[in-house]
Amino acid sequence: MALCFPRSVAFVEAMLAVLKAGAAFLPLDPTAPPQRLHTIISDAQPRAVLTTTALRATFAEQGAPVLCIDEWAAFAALPATLPASTLTPDSLAYVIYTSGSTGTPKGVQLVHRGLSNLIHWYVDAFAITAHDRLTQIAGPAFDATVWEILPALSAGAALIIPDDTTRSTPALLRDWLLTEAITVTFLPTPLAERLLPLEWPATAALRTMQAAGDRLKIYPPPGLPFTLVNNYGPSEATVATTSTVVLPLADAFAPPPIGRPISNVQVYILDAALQPVPVGVVGELCIGGVSVGRGYLARPDLTAEKFVLDPFSSNPDARLYRTGDRVRYCADGQIEFLGRMDNQLKIRGYRIETGEIEATLQQHPAVKEAAVLATHVYKDEVQLIAYVVPTAGNEPPPGALREFLQQRLPVYMLPAMFVLLDALPLTPNGKIDRHGLPVPQPFAAPVATVAPRTPLEQQLTAIWARVCGWSRWA
Repeated sequence: MALCFPRSVAFVEAMLAVLKAGAAFLPLDPTAPPQRLHTIISDAQPRAVLTTTALRATFAEQGAPVLCIDEWAAFAALPATLPASTLTPDSLAYVIYTSGSTGTPKGVQLVHRGLSNLIHWYVDAFAITAHDRLTQIAGPAFDATVWEILPALSAGAALIIPDDTTRSTPALLRDWLLTEAITVTFLPTPLAERLLPLEWPATAALRTMQAAGDRLKIYPPPGLPFTLVNNYGPSEATVATTSTVVLPLADAFAPPPIGRPISNVQVYILDAALQPVPVGVVGELCIGGVSVGRGYLARPDLTAEKFVLDPFSSNPDARLYRTGDRVRYCADGQIEFLGRMDNQLKIRGYRIETGEIEATLQQHPAVKEAAVLATHVYKDEVQLIAYVVPTAGNEPPPGALREFLQQRLPVYMLPAMFVLLDALPLTPNGKIDRHGLPVPQPFAAPVATVAPRTPLEQQLTAIWARVCGWSRWA
């Protein structure tokens, strides 16, 4: 059953109703482009779309029956008895769609066994009780909503939902968390990074702030009245795989680790032959245990590629999920996240991980946030572009940032351009919207120029034109 609601009580009610009926739910984002919704519905073929009358028109041409939760007359004749359920731990609980490398979203199938394990771990790890007040901040199609909603309700805790303006404005969100006496909250990583430097009173009820969904680049400042927890987990392994408390560490060389595996989940760092690598050696993070999902909906080829037989399990049917993430073990057993295997860049023969450049930039005292992209600014030449959000009252000149990086990174990892922004664009799920970053324009050729006169000058001019993007002589 597809669910299309904004963050609201209605969304929670619909999720619980579908699970109580023994069905699986498919969350949809009502702000997504109609074409994406059409692609997902065509691929998933849900029995119906459960939504509100305000969103009915969104699905007028989607080809699936539409049920509006606020049309009470349509439900009045239905039985009020408890539905019979034949669920097992391996029954489908929900399907979540993630972006595919080809641009086509793919549906991940998650089962009750993994969902139950997630709920039990969450409640135990963070000591959730009926006296707690938790939040629902993630976008409706972000799988983090699963661990925001279900652990809170299973423990009898209150679940509080902020409005969209509050949710997207760090200062307002901080004030709201304090006013509502929130005790445990989850924030997408970029949003958490914006709240951490704010002032927090020692009397705050908040005891745990959780971050996930992106690479955490900063450490919490000393003196915070709450604990910061960094979590990692792909959608294919039921939301969370590893977790760790992040302590203040001002002189850290590397970004915070992603921690150790949660209960009943196994993680392995393997080479291309699926053999374990030693401590400190980079490998691919692979996940085993109860959290691993069924695979991709109607994609047996991709499922076979990413969900392989688990060579470390005594269960012949156990699967190992290959995340495609590059990690390594630290000396203390924590795992350090290094980036995507398929996002490694090769520029002028050098392999480059943009996450390393971003993390280094973030160490500059005048840099609040940073993102690095590789783009074709000058014809066929790939260039690294650094997007920087300065701290309040600072506007570091590009030369200062370049000099800072030169002392810490090899020359081939230095960005060709630095673009200052007021804020990095975010997706509805709170992650950095890299597609929304502006593409800088190539430098214009000088106004006062002299045309090349000799064959040698023509050759040299052509070379410099290609490098600098001057179309006049390229």
